[in-house]
Amino acid sequence: MAVNVLVPLLIPLGEQLTNVTKLVGSDPVEFERPEYVTEVPENTTRDLLLQLSARVQSSGEAVEYRIAEGNGEELFHLDPSSGRLSLRHPLDFEDTQQHELVVEARAGEAWSQARVVVRVVDQNDHAPFFPRALHETQITEEDDRHLPKVILKHVRAVDGDAGVHGRLSYSVEGNGIFNNGSRSFFALDTAAGTIQVLRPLDRDPPHGRAQWRLRVTASDGELEAHTDVRVNLKDINDNAPYFPSHTTTTTVSEDTPKGASVVQVKATDHDDPLEADNAQVTYSLEKNAVDESSGSAIFSIDSQLGLITTALCCLDREKTQRYTIQVVATDGGGLKGTGTVVVEVGDVNDVPPRFSRPEWTLDVCESLTPDNVLATLTVVDNDVSNNFSFRVVPGSGRGWQMFRVEGGSGDGGAALPWGNLRATETLDYEDADHRRGFRFKVQVTDMGEEGWKTPDHVAESWVSLRLVDENDNDPVFSEDHAHLTLPEDTPPGTLLTTFTALDPDKGGQGGVRYKIAEDSDPGRQFGVDGSGAVWVVGNLDRETAAAHTVLVWAVDDGNPPRTATATLTVNVTDVNDNPPFLAEPRQVQVVENGGAQVVARVRLGDPDDWRQGHGPPFTVALDPRAPQHVADTFRVTHDKRGDEGRGVGVVWARAGLDREERRSLLVPLLVADAGWPPLTTTATLTVHVADLNDNPMTPASKTVTVYILQPHGKPVPLGRVYVEDPDDWDSTSKTYTWRHHLDGFFLHSSTGDLTMAPDTPDGRYELGFLVSDISQGQTDIEANVTVQVTALDPRDVMDATPLTLATESHRVVREEGEGGTSILSRLVEAARAWVEVGRGSVRAVSVESLEELTTSPSTRVWLSSSGMANFDQLLMYRKHELSQVIGVDIKDVGVITCNQTGYENARGDSHEVAHGLSRCISGCRATLGEGFSVVDANTSALVGPRIKVLTTCSCGNTTPDHYTCTPYTCLNGGRCIPTPTGTRCICPHGTWGSRCKVLVRHFEGGGTEQVFEGGVHGASRVGGWAWVAPIPPCADVHLSLEVLTRSPAATLLYSGPDHGAATPDTEDSSVRELLLLELRQGRPSLLLDMGGGPVTLTLNASSSLADNTWHRIDLIWRDELVEMIVDLCTGGGLDESPTPPASPAHTTPPDAHTCRGATRLPRAARVFNTGGPLQVGGLAHSLPAHYMNEGPSILRPPHLQGCLRNLRVNGQLVDLGGGVLSRASYPGCPAADCLSNGLYCGLHARCRGSPGSLRCECQAGWGGPGCATPTTPTTFLLNSYVKLALSFTPLGYTTSISLRFRTWRRRGELVVVTSQHGRDRWAVEVVGGRVCVALRLHPRPPTSLCLTRATLTDGRWHSLAAARYGSAVLLSADDGDGDLYNASLVLEGRQLLQVDKQEGVHVGGTPEFLDVSVFKIESDFFDGCMDDLRISGRSVPLPPATNSSAWGQASVYKGVESGCGAPSACVNVSCRTPLTCVDTWRSYHCGCGEGRVVSTSNSQATCEDEDECVWRPCLNGGTCFNTQPSYVCACPAGFRGQHCHLPDVGETSLKLPLGILVTIVVWCTFLLLLICAFLLHQHHRRSALRRGASHEKEDTVSCKEQVSPCSRTPNLLELQLLKPPRANGQPAWTKNPNIADVDVLQVEVATLCNSAETHQQQKCSTPSTASQHQREGHQNLRPKDSGTERRSSSGCANNPPAGDDLRNYAYEGDGSSPGSLSSCLESCSGSAKFLGGFREVAHMVES
Repeated sequence: MAVNVLVPLLIPLGEQLTNVTKLVGSDPVEFERPEYVTEVPENTTRDLLLQLSARVQSSGEAVEYRIAEGNGEELFHLDPSSGRLSLRHPLDFEDTQQHELVVEARAGEAWSQARVVVRVVDQNDHAPFFPRALHETQITEEDDRHLPKVILKHVRAVDGDAGVHGRLSYSVEGNGIFNNGSRSFFALDTAAGTIQVLRPLDRDPPHGRAQWRLRVTASDGELEAHTDVRVNLKDINDNAPYFPSHTTTTTVSEDTPKGASVVQVKATDHDDPLEADNAQVTYSLEKNAVDESSGSAIFSIDSQLGLITTALCCLDREKTQRYTIQVVATDGGGLKGTGTVVVEVGDVNDVPPRFSRPEWTLDVCESLTPDNVLATLTVVDNDVSNNFSFRVVPGSGRGWQMFRVEGGSGDGGAALPWGNLRATETLDYEDADHRRGFRFKVQVTDMGEEGWKTPDHVAESWVSLRLVDENDNDPVFSEDHAHLTLPEDTPPGTLLTTFTALDPDKGGQGGVRYKIAEDSDPGRQFGVDGSGAVWVVGNLDRETAAAHTVLVWAVDDGNPPRTATATLTVNVTDVNDNPPFLAEPRQVQVVENGGAQVVARVRLGDPDDWRQGHGPPFTVALDPRAPQHVADTFRVTHDKRGDEGRGVGVVWARAGLDREERRSLLVPLLVADAGWPPLTTTATLTVHVADLNDNPMTPASKTVTVYILQPHGKPVPLGRVYVEDPDDWDSTSKTYTWRHHLDGFFLHSSTGDLTMAPDTPDGRYELGFLVSDISQGQTDIEANVTVQVTALDPRDVMDATPLTLATESHRVVREEGEGGTSILSRLVEAARAWVEVGRGSVRAVSVESLEELTTSPSTRVWLSSSGMANFDQLLMYRKHELSQVIGVDIKDVGVITCNQTGYENARGDSHEVAHGLSRCISGCRATLGEGFSVVDANTSALVGPRIKVLTTCSCGNTTPDHYTCTPYTCLNGGRCIPTPTGTRCICPHGTWGSRCKVLVRHFEGGGTEQVFEGGVHGASRVGGWAWVAPIPPCADVHLSLEVLTRSPAATLLYSGPDHGAATPDTEDSSVRELLLLELRQGRPSLLLDMGGGPVTLTLNASSSLADNTWHRIDLIWRDELVEMIVDLCTGGGLDESPTPPASPAHTTPPDAHTCRGATRLPRAARVFNTGGPLQVGGLAHSLPAHYMNEGPSILRPPHLQGCLRNLRVNGQLVDLGGGVLSRASYPGCPAADCLSNGLYCGLHARCRGSPGSLRCECQAGWGGPGCATPTTPTTFLLNSYVKLALSFTPLGYTTSISLRFRTWRRRGELVVVTSQHGRDRWAVEVVGGRVCVALRLHPRPPTSLCLTRATLTDGRWHSLAAARYGSAVLLSADDGDGDLYNASLVLEGRQLLQVDKQEGVHVGGTPEFLDVSVFKIESDFFDGCMDDLRISGRSVPLPPATNSSAWGQASVYKGVESGCGAPSACVNVSCRTPLTCVDTWRSYHCGCGEGRVVSTSNSQATCEDEDECVWRPCLNGGTCFNTQPSYVCACPAGFRGQHCHLPDVGETSLKLPLGILVTIVVWCTFLLLLICAFLLHQHHRRSALRRGASHEKEDTVSCKEQVSPCSRTPNLLELQLLKPPRANGQPAWTKNPNIADVDVLQVEVATLCNSAETHQQQKCSTPSTASQHQREGHQNLRPKDSGTERRSSSGCANNPPAGDDLRNYAYEGDGSSPGSLSSCLESCSGSAKFLGGFREVAHMVES
């Protein structure tokens, strides 16, 4: 058979042959393949599919092909001869996806068949389409039921394609569909083909629409189809009509007749006008104006048209200029909107004018020119449509022709119209006619120039004018210059000359006073008296100033005064008043053992005038008073010819000197000059003896104390190895070796310097060395060094206190005497004796020499006391005692000098901070420097970390950031707890803020007499005082405090030198900086000296501050101005109760002269920097002597007897708690404490007010009776706001705003308060992520104040308090400390803000209407919450939870919701294992959640419960129980609260409400009746027992009828107090302060065998049961023992008593054991019975 080869011809794209299987056929003819497979895209036109080929065994026969089966539709064609299979018609995938053909090949009779599979490849040839092009439905607006819900079905498209091209995806867009993350209003369910509504829809403007249009798109990936969806909203009456312009102003003439149109108002209702009467508006007048005479309404309104007309005839503008009426628009559903119509009454000129005075009497200065106004002649005319004209009546009087009157008008009607009187020519007092004065008549008319013809509209008045002489001439000296020559020893009191001056003014009778210009006499050496006589008042010194030019001023008594100057020139001649001095040399060096020699040739000098013989030739000799050893060692000769004949002294050494005997010698030289008489003095020549190595060395020991910081990377220097050797300049001849080497220590063999490895652990190390000296022939001399190493915490070093000692550093460290004590050791031991935290806690961490910084020997010692916050104050207080103990004068405590650049560079250290720690000490920045401070004193040495002093501190927030817990993080016993963001403090009761500060302190007074005898300070009577941190050395300082006292004289604050810090004998006597604030006669008085001289400031307040009321005092100094303000000029205490004012708000501001004072500081005064503590309430020591004698006359101020609180320095609240150094004072103020006065404020209120007017004020976020109800917050959405109408009138001078808020937004208005028409504005807002207040008091420009360093937009709740007092502004957040407080006390300009009660309060933003129905919110506060808004101390409502209160109502609100919820932020958030998403209100973070931490103990991170009890969070001895996820504190008796921090105080006040008193009386009556019934019952019972003993059998009852002991009525004598079970030795619960002292009662079952009931039980019971009851009854008679289990016959007491812990009792029934107290209380058969309402009381305690 021939083999045919199948050759593919142009096979279409995508065609391939696959999987051939054999069909049927005879062998002579056989297809090359039994099965052919090919693919063809649908819709393909005619084309070749396959080339079929068959093999024929017998050659030569032709093969014929045909389609045998599968071509019924004639889609395919097979060429019979060639076997080419092709298409006749295009194929359709959607019709048939695969065609199968059977083809046949014949050669003669032989044939064969094969199968051909044609697979149709799908093409996207059908576009999707929607059966309906529009879908429409209707729903009711604002319907929030059953959401989400289906509103439209069968929204589905059709696609003719099959397969992947027939799969459709849907999308929807249009109204209410958001792609920015916001929640959409609609959703499309593609599976069900439905559209769902997700949120309620609003039909009405401005944010709603009547028809919501959507477009649904179906796509198969390439082709799309669309259909429109229309959602029509059916209207509900949910919109009240409103007036687009809330206030409409119109004008009506005052002569308008009755029925005249005034204005037509139009209200808009956004509801559907076609839906019922929802938008049908009718109008009415709610607040109409009423005529006072008739009582009739003045206006009427058309209810349909809104046209307002006059209801009376003829308004009178002079009687009422303006009417305000309120229009109400009501729709068909009863919803109302209000608008205001202001009707201005137009004027008609119907009232004649009149002058405000019948005669004007004027005193006019002669210097006024014709351009000046001499007087303003005001006119009274109630009309406003006036045309005033003025004139001087011709011929009316003397001088009428010299004057004219020019007309003027008032500013908007606010001021009276006037006429300005001016002169037409110059006035001169020296003119006799003018000096007589002038009198003439002036007239005015309100009808213009034509009005002179209408006498009824003309008024007249007289003007009497007198000229006043002015101070326009300078005083004139008769002689204005004098020249004198004086010797410099001219005594004070010498008259030099007299300058006489006269004042030409006042006829030459004016007074003249004389003074000397301060700049011309800086030494205050001259003075002038009232007659012009100039005197010498100080000592003249030619060597200081050889000439003086003194300016003498003559000042007249005019206002302002005029001055003339005379000049006095004084030449000062020399007097021989200065002895010679040692010019050179002053120090010489002589080598020891040098024999007799010339030591020095001494030259002399003299500052006197040598030309007058007051100098050389000099004489020099050895002072005959020289010590004997000096006289034996030296001799002095005088060389007259030396120094060019001036004479020199030659100092000789008589023999060789020995350094080991004396290292230096002081040679006193008696020197004299050539003056007459000659002046002599003793000058000292210092002779230093240079060392020679002439002594052998001997073994010695040395102790080195080392304080290091870990970690530290550099070797630690330890000083030199020491051997006893009198020579000290022979170090180069010594060599050093180890005797026994110790790892970690290194020796320099040439110098003997010893160093230590930085990682050497703490401990004591004994080192041995061998020292050799070749020059002395000595080898291997032993030297021992003991090194004591102690590692320090860097914080302890930075908390160290610097002390400056007046001695050399090696003397401080050197051990002397038999005991081997040093000055340093005595200093440390003395300080330890006064430290309460432990004797071992005080150590000297560093010692450094200050010889390079001072002229006298000085050493700085840094003392540290870990855990004692006021250690520096203690040392300062004990400074004089310390000096006596150590035998060395202590110059300063806690004082260092800034800007020691030369000192730092000399040490060669960089200015990098080694440990990142720094501290401000006396105004200088101190930090840990690199390297160590080493003081080597031969036998002892001290090595400590180097503390570097930098430049001055900045004046920002000096409070350190506490990122980790330290002993100083939480004050006054607070417990520090670490948190993921830092730390927080658990604070005891009575403390305040994040660091547990005490803000109030009581002072006991006394101590008016101070004594200082024998160098020991004391007091005749103990006075109260307290020391706090110093005032920071800032250019701008603001101090504020509040004081409560009855004492008219008291010291409030003092800062300055103590009794020994600045005496004239010390070098610091020039330091005179001082602040003293005290009360004198109940008025505050300030003495301030900032180094440029003292200034005093006293306020003559209208009332005394010693009235037992809290008063605030503010001190401010900046820009050389010091200011003092009392009570922020409110005229009273700031802590008064916010009761409604009896009269309208202030119309005039307080008198600033009685509450505010200011004075200028000397120009030299820049900063206040004493370095000493701020003393509060009194002085610990008396004032320095030079202040009491040389300075102003200052009495020793008495101590404060009273209380002081809220001491604030530059915004920082000062802690006045137990950590301050004090005497006769203690934290708290019993007189102003509510609890001490029988008033309990509960958990969520704080005590406010002064003694006699104490009250409880709810804390932020709490309200209701007892402040026990949390307030409901309000969420503000996009374009939301609330407008409030107040029912009270805030004071015009002061307005306060307080609230709580939370937000992440960085911009928005919180609260805005404005005056009418918005001219004045007071706002609290968020600007750039910072909380600010803004104040505008027209016409002054607006001012703002922000908390610039506090981030409050963090999604957490924060409390805000903003207050204005006039133009002074205060702003605080949360605890109001440090960065959370700011104040601006600028009391200038207008001070009053009259709040518009109806329209002037907006919350969350201010709406601004763009047209009738569209508005925008200015500074919209959205996506945030607000809570507990109070204005001027009164709670105002926040809708929608509260729409009205006693102090106001919400008149309009938009876009607000109740609560402060938020959608979960953890949706679609994944966190790395094991962390989970933690929702933090509109934000999230990945963590373990509350009370859990990440643990890696099992080499795999897991979240485990954190044991919070390791932090000891329970105060006052409470026991901590760790729970999951938190902890619980079981409190001891007397304490309660989450951390046992609150005292357990019951209601002890006897001031009970009437209802409670009635209840008590009723209960007492009931108890009395119950007792009587009981006695009667007992009487009958005993009688029955006596009678019924013989009838026992007859009275027997069955066991079924037996009443259980738990259900029988108890005998009153069986009632005993139920003792609560104890947990861990403490009561399991505490009392509720809101419930009186009521104890739960328990019935103790009495002895059953003694009663008839018991007898009946025994007869019914089995013997074992009866005996058991007997045992139980007998057991209950035993005394109660907490350690003994007792059983009761009651059902609940059959189990052992459970130990109720706090959790079991707090969560009743949650896991408490059946025998616990909680279960027993709920048992219906238990033995706990209660009298009357005691069960309810017990349940209240239980909950």
